[in-house]
Amino acid sequence: MLPMPTVSTPSPVSPVRRNRLAPLAAVIICSALLAACSADSAPAPAPAPAPASTHAAGVPYLTRSGTGNATLPTIALPSKWTIIWHFSCTKPSTRRQFKLTATRSGAKATTVTKQTGLEGGGYHPFTTSGTYTFAVATTCSWKVVVGTAGMQTIPTTVPKPTN
Repeated sequence: MLPMPTVSTPSPVSPVRRNRLAPLAAVIICSALLAACSADSAPAPAPAPAPASTHAAGVPYLTRSGTGNATLPTIALPSKWTIIWHFSCTKPSTRRQFKLTATRSGAKATTVTKQTGLEGGGYHPFTTSGTYTFAVATTCSWKVVVGTAGMQTIPTTVPKPTN
């Protein structure tokens, strides 16, 4: 009598497929272990969301005009804003000085501009948030606007805030 050949039962997963599944199985096992180990610890608190700016672009935070020296009201400003100014010394027509300073709460005054002439103006972008006070030193008439980042001219009409 002839011996019967032995027949092996094939594995339900081929060796090639088994090699591809091994890394996936390792990831699943590691994830389960990590979850089990950290289950007793308190979850880290979610970071506080940044305050949403409700100030519409192009709407000034502060607009003031006058003649002579003045201290403008204190105002809280975001991290990006611009100050714009214009002065005119045409009554009487003599060249005079115009100086504008910005003082952040707890800091020294910073000269934004110091100009001499019959007229002048300009703008200066800022990138530091805080509570600011502005001062004008001149004998001329002037207008100062503190606006959103990107403003470069004094608006001829002031848009109404959208709340």
